[in-house]
Amino acid sequence: MTTLLRPVRLDQPTAGSMATRGFWGLVGTASQGGLRFVANLLVGRVAGPVALGVFQSAISVALLLSLFWPTSIGSAAAKFLARSRGAGDVEQTRAVAAHLGRRSLQVTAALVAVAAVWWHFHDPGASALDVLSVAALLSGYSGYAFTRGVQYGVGQVQRGTQWDVIASVLGLAGMLVLLVSGVRSLAMLLPLAASYAIYTVACWPHGARSSVDRELRREIDGFITLAAVGSVVSAGFLQLAMIVAKAVAPARDAGLFAAAMTLATPASLLAGSLSLVLFPTMAESWGRGDHRQFHLQTDLATRGLFSVMIAIFGPLALCSRLIVQVLWGERYADSAVVLPILLAAVCLTTLGVSSVNAVMTAGRRGMRITTAGGIAGVTVGSLVWTFAAPAWGIVGIAVGYLAGTAVLFAIAFAVCWRQGGHRWVLLTVRTLTAMLVLAATCVWSAREGWGYGGQVAASAAFLVLWAAVSLPDLRRALPRFPGRAARQQPLA
Repeated sequence: MTTLLRPVRLDQPTAGSMATRGFWGLVGTASQGGLRFVANLLVGRVAGPVALGVFQSAISVALLLSLFWPTSIGSAAAKFLARSRGAGDVEQTRAVAAHLGRRSLQVTAALVAVAAVWWHFHDPGASALDVLSVAALLSGYSGYAFTRGVQYGVGQVQRGTQWDVIASVLGLAGMLVLLVSGVRSLAMLLPLAASYAIYTVACWPHGARSSVDRELRREIDGFITLAAVGSVVSAGFLQLAMIVAKAVAPARDAGLFAAAMTLATPASLLAGSLSLVLFPTMAESWGRGDHRQFHLQTDLATRGLFSVMIAIFGPLALCSRLIVQVLWGERYADSAVVLPILLAAVCLTTLGVSSVNAVMTAGRRGMRITTAGGIAGVTVGSLVWTFAAPAWGIVGIAVGYLAGTAVLFAIAFAVCWRQGGHRWVLLTVRTLTAMLVLAATCVWSAREGWGYGGQVAASAAFLVLWAAVSLPDLRRALPRFPGRAARQQPLA
């Protein structure tokens, strides 16, 4: 408890292995993802699809705006703090933290004003409290994104996770109080905003002072700018899909899309959490000049991700109708058509985490490549929306999102493959086969109207088969994360 109440330390050695930090990162992600999931579930079940569409749209606007620098500042904290620590330069670590803290405050102040104006014109009937609530959510989340990056950059993931859990519990308690009190407006966003603000205050690098030299400042700001563009066209793509759904689809259909998105979003948070774990570790290796370990970490992380994530997303997709029925009820039955598509897109985003981080860490050219890939993905997705949304509605919007994420994943994966000289042919063939089998089974299940037993049986069968073919990779990859990777040869 004493450690939690003290300011974050910038000069301590990284605690635990990459696998351990990954575990704590997932716990923190689960707590914050759980907060948003339960909040949406309560709104949807109590107030209905139309209210859920408005509620999730407001969240999407705030999260989309946060991608214009604030979340990239968090990524910069994870990278540059870890790099400075890897080089053993404590003073530079403090200076980087101070610089990023100032940037976070400056950008957040400007974006809060943008959020207020956006929502005012987006919903002309919104009250002043509604506008304030959207702005408060953006402010809180922007601070959260920066300070979470700080925790990962200085290797104190466990401390950050503990504050994640505390803030999430308090946020959920506040949400319940408002619902019991009969609040149905966007004021329900305030507990979420407060939970992020609590984390921000607790994890802010209060002792950071000094300033970085001009060359490093330009490198950091350039990284943030390029990362922001990449984030907007990658992570922001999902939020943009929700905003488009509310703009072009009937109000009820937008709520159905929001319901499916609510079920897919917790899984999408895995990508951000894993990135914050892998990025500092890779940056430390690169900062030490240990390129062999860097490429081996990428190889092992990629194999581990593919093994675990397909095992998670596959059964979820196969049980989509069962999950929607249990959690949302009959009013949201049509969400089950959209959910497998969104899950496939989120799965690709998660699978690409190690490739994207490896490409970005290996130099400025890598950042340009991933940014260009994101722009290409959004362009493809937008074209699909233009032609498919009028005929297919929210299904067309989901397909457009999947097409865009597939483009981004393919570019990052291919570049990383070539950059590291990896041997991923069998891994690629195995994964493509699994995804084609999943897609065909989902279509077959929906057309034949498989019952709950059939969906569960199909999921179990897929899980057994996937485990059989991927277990060798998983068993060799996970034990290597603690740091012995440098002494191992890449897998065949």
